Amino acid sequence: MSESKPRRRRREKRRLTAGEVAVMAVLSALVLAVSFPVLYALLNSFRSYAEITKDPMGLPTGLSFENYARLFQDTDYGEALVNTLVITVGTLVLLIAIVPMAAWGIERIGGRSSRWLYLLFIAGLMIPFQVRMIPLVSSMNQVGLYSTLTGVILVHLGGAASFGILLYCSFIKGVPREVEEAAEVDGAGKLRTFWHIVFPMLLPVTSAFVIIQALSLWNDFFIPLVFLDSSSAGTINVALSRMVGLLTSQWELIYTGAILAIVPSVVLFAAFQRYFIKGMSIGAVKG
Repeated sequence: MSESKPRRRRREKRRLTAGEVAVMAVLSALVLAVSFPVLYALLNSFRSYAEITKDPMGLPTGLSFENYARLFQDTDYGEALVNTLVITVGTLVLLIAIVPMAAWGIERIGGRSSRWLYLLFIAGLMIPFQVRMIPLVSSMNQVGLYSTLTGVILVHLGGAASFGILLYCSFIKGVPREVEEAAEVDGAGKLRTFWHIVFPMLLPVTSAFVIIQALSLWNDFFIPLVFLDSSSAGTINVALSRMVGLLTSQWELIYTGAILAIVPSVVLFAAFQRYFIKGMSIGAVKG
C-alpha cells in the first residue's frame, strides 16, 4: 500500500501556477499575432479579387490554384524569382569565398596594421546605408553596373562583409594556433592551411552567417528597388510592390506571391535551425 501512494502522486498532473499561466497566455498571443498575417495571406491566395474586395475577412469557397498559375503567366514574378535567386546565391558564394579568408588574414597575418583594417570594416557597420546610397548609385552608373544584377550583388557584398568580418574575427580568436603551425611545418602554404585546416573549423559560424545573410538577401526590398530601374523585373519584393497601384491593386496575386516568397525562408530556417543556434552560441562564447 505504501508503494502505491507515490505512484499515484506521480500520476497526478502538476497544477500550473498563475505565473506559468500568464506566460503561456502571452506566448499564445504572440504566436497568434505572428501567424495571423501569414494565415490570412494563405487563405486569400485561394480567393478571387471579387471575393477579397467584397469580404476581406472571409474564407475561400474552394481550393483553387488559379492565382498561382496567373501569377507566373500575367506578371513578371517568374523573372523576379530568378533574379532574387541569382542575387542571393551569387552574394553568398562571394561572401564565403572572401570574408572568412579576410578575417583570418586580419587575425593571423596582418600584424599591428590589421587592427586599423579591422576598424575600417567595423566602420562600415556604423555608417547608415542611406548616407552611402547616392554615391553608390552614381558610381555604379559611371562604371555601367547600374540596373544590373552584378551591381546589386556588389552592393550587398560590401554591406555584408563588415558584419562577416566582425563575426569571423571573434570566432577565429578561439581557434588554436598550434594547428596552423603544424600545417606550416608539414609544408602547407597559407591558402592550403586556410582552406584545408582552418575553414573546416569555421563551419559552425559559417552556417550561422549563411543563414542570416540568405534570409536578409532573399527578403531585401530597398537595395533592389534603388539599384534596379523599372526596365528590370526586379526581385520578388519589388515585383509585389509594383502590383499595388494608385487606383487598383491585384490583391489576389499579391497574397499569392507573398506566400511563395515566404516558403524558401521557412524551409531554409527549419532545415538548418540547429546549425544556426549552434553557430551563434559558439560565436558568442568565442567572442
